[in-house]
Amino acid sequence: MNKRLAIVSLVLCLTLIWFQSIVLAASDVATIEDLRVSTSDDKVRIVADANKEVDYQSFALSSPNRVVVDLSNATLGKNVSKEIDVDNRYVEKVRVAQFNKDVVRIVVESPVKKNDYDVFGIVGGSSPYRVAMDFGQISYNLGNSSSSGSQSMSNNTSINSNNNSNNYKPSVNVDKNTKKVLKGKVITIDPGHGGSDSGAVGPTGLYEKTATLKIGLNVAEMLKQSGAKVYITRKTDKDVYGPNASATAELQARCDVGNWSDSDIFVSIHLDSFTSPSAKGTTGYYYTGGSYNSQKLATYVKDGIIEQIGTPDRGTKTSNFYVVKNTEMPATLVEVAFVSNPDEEAILKSEDGIKKAAIGIFNGIVKYFQS
Repeated sequence: MNKRLAIVSLVLCLTLIWFQSIVLAASDVATIEDLRVSTSDDKVRIVADANKEVDYQSFALSSPNRVVVDLSNATLGKNVSKEIDVDNRYVEKVRVAQFNKDVVRIVVESPVKKNDYDVFGIVGGSSPYRVAMDFGQISYNLGNSSSSGSQSMSNNTSINSNNNSNNYKPSVNVDKNTKKVLKGKVITIDPGHGGSDSGAVGPTGLYEKTATLKIGLNVAEMLKQSGAKVYITRKTDKDVYGPNASATAELQARCDVGNWSDSDIFVSIHLDSFTSPSAKGTTGYYYTGGSYNSQKLATYVKDGIIEQIGTPDRGTKTSNFYVVKNTEMPATLVEVAFVSNPDEEAILKSEDGIKKAAIGIFNGIVKYFQS
C-alpha cells in the first residue's frame, strides 16, 4: 500500500512539474499586439508592437521582391490585421501570420535594395517593445563617407518656408584649425518640429520649424566640412517618424537617429516662446539625470549662440525633455531665442541671423570637444 502511494505521489509530482514547465514556457512567449504602418515621401515605417522583448531576423527574397522578418518565440494577437495594402513606391503590401508555433512571420512586398531598409528593436514608448522596419530613405547622413541605408544631403536644399518654397543654400567658411578637433567625430543635429508640427509661430508669422531647419542645415554643413560624420534628423520640412504620429513616436524617432548612429553628441535646436512678447534670451537644457558632459555641452552651445547674436543669457538648466532624456550620448536642447519676441524673431528671419546662430552652435560644439 505504501509502495502504491509512493508511485501515485511520484506521478502527481512529475505531472505538476510538467504543468509548471508548460506555464513557464507560455509566459516566455511574447504577443504581437499590433502591426502599424505609416508612410511619407521619404520612407515607409512598419512597427510590430509586442508586450515584451522578442528576437528577430530578416532576409530578402526575389521573384517577387520581398523582405521577410521573423519574430522568434512570439505569438500573433487575435486582433492584428493579417494583410495591409500600402501602395507606396517603397512598400506595396504587408502580410503577417503565425509561421509556426513560436515564430511570427512578417512579409513586406518591397522593391527596395538591401541598403534601403533597416530592422531594429525599440524598448519602451507606446508599447513595452517594438520591432520597427524602415523602407526607403532610412537615415539622413551628412558624413564624408556613406553608410548602409544612408542618404547624403545635397548642398542645395529646398525648404518650405511658411508654405512658400524657396531655395536655401548653406554658405559656410570653416576654420581649418577646427578640423583636427572634429575629424572623425559622429554628431547628430536635430532641427526641432517640422512637417505637420510648425512649433511656435512669431508675431509676423515665422515658423519655429523653418528657422530650426535652416540653422540645423548650416551647422551640419560646417561640421561636415570640418571632417565630422553628421546625421540630421530631418533635412526638409517633414515629420521624422511620419505624418500623424504620436508625440512619443516622433520624438523617439529623433532619438533613434542619434542612438543607432552611435553619435558622440546630440544637439536639438528649438526656438522659445512666451505669452509676453518681452521674454527674450537663449537657454541651454540638459537631462536632469544627465552627465557632466551633457551639462558642459549645453553650456558651450548656449554660450556660443549668445556670443554671435547677442541675446540675453537665461542660463543652463536641467529638464526632462524627451530628446535629452532618451538619447544615449551627451545631449542638449538649446532654445536659440524667443520667436515670440519681435526683435529676436527679426534676427531669426534674416539669413545673417540664421548664419550667426549656426556659427554659435558650431563654435560651442568645437569648444566641447576641445575641452
